[in-house]
Amino acid sequence: MKIAIEARPIQWSHGTGIGNYTYFLIQKLSELDQENAYTFLWPDDQPISTLPFHREFTYYTLPKDDAREETEIPLWLKSEEADLFHLPQNGFRTPKLSGKTKIIVTIHDLIPYFVPEMVRTSFLKRFMDEMPFIVERADHITTVSETSKQDIIRLFGVRPDKITVIPSAPSPSMREYPEPAVKEQVLKKFNLSKPFILYVGGLNPRKNVAELIYAYSKIHRDLPEERKLVIPGAPGKHLSRLQLLAEALNIEENVIFPGFISADDLPWLYNGAALFVYPSLYEGFGLPPIEAMACGVPVITSNVSSLPEVAGEAALTINPYDTLALADAMFRVLTQHELAESLRKKGRLHCQRYTWQGNALRMLEVYHKVAGQT
Repeated sequence: MKIAIEARPIQWSHGTGIGNYTYFLIQKLSELDQENAYTFLWPDDQPISTLPFHREFTYYTLPKDDAREETEIPLWLKSEEADLFHLPQNGFRTPKLSGKTKIIVTIHDLIPYFVPEMVRTSFLKRFMDEMPFIVERADHITTVSETSKQDIIRLFGVRPDKITVIPSAPSPSMREYPEPAVKEQVLKKFNLSKPFILYVGGLNPRKNVAELIYAYSKIHRDLPEERKLVIPGAPGKHLSRLQLLAEALNIEENVIFPGFISADDLPWLYNGAALFVYPSLYEGFGLPPIEAMACGVPVITSNVSSLPEVAGEAALTINPYDTLALADAMFRVLTQHELAESLRKKGRLHCQRYTWQGNALRMLEVYHKVAGQT
């Protein structure tokens, strides 16, 4: 086969779920697939330094330009004689094709359909306008959870056999590190000398971080040991609002906002946590709880959308709209050693089912099926 992949999210969405999904999928395909030829859509003429594909490939340079994409992507696919074209970024800019090339789209979530009030207006309009056509044009759809699959079926009437679930997975750097090294790095990089409560995953209101701050304010004085609440995230209006909330609750000294955390530093932050809390209101998958489990941290997460499916019995799940339930769960994990250790052990086992090697092998099966080679 000649497989074409939309690889530009590696640069455009670096550090996000879609960017990481694209990066690690391509990296594993490079290692596992020695039979098929690959070509990539790339935003500039320097793919060697960033694209994680370590054998021969071709590429086509195309910056973000809707007008050019509509004409040039079909021409590129035709010139490469591509058997299939995989778009792992929710399928945006899915072309109209008249040749032999089959289209595979990875839809990560349908957030604008479920929480439209928490999506910026321009993205909401584009998503709602394009997604029906994306679903229709795709020869096959992959998605990251059974929950997302059922959402796609309900909203668009897609046949179940047109959708394959291939989840996300933590990067290899998400693992447990020796305790002395963790203490040294966490103190050096974040100036934190004691284990803490951690949230990771963006500051959009859909992530429900304000509810976490409210819950923390109800328990932090009653904890037998000091446990600060650490909330990474880039500067912006969402961060400012959360900082103002912490000040209004008189806990600004206990809620730490360290700013953006690099991919290299994030495993250290996970390893230094006594508890990870992820009270999101909607997720297509929800990778941070699995990353925390891989780093040996007990997890509390929501009992809505895909999160119970993804976290399984390895996390304590709560109603994300119930502040007191969240506060009680946090207090119990932080004060009951047996409960915390049970969650750690369950998490270590549970996260092992999510690997990029397994994901890449499943994606290859989809490629062969769609191209008619099974």
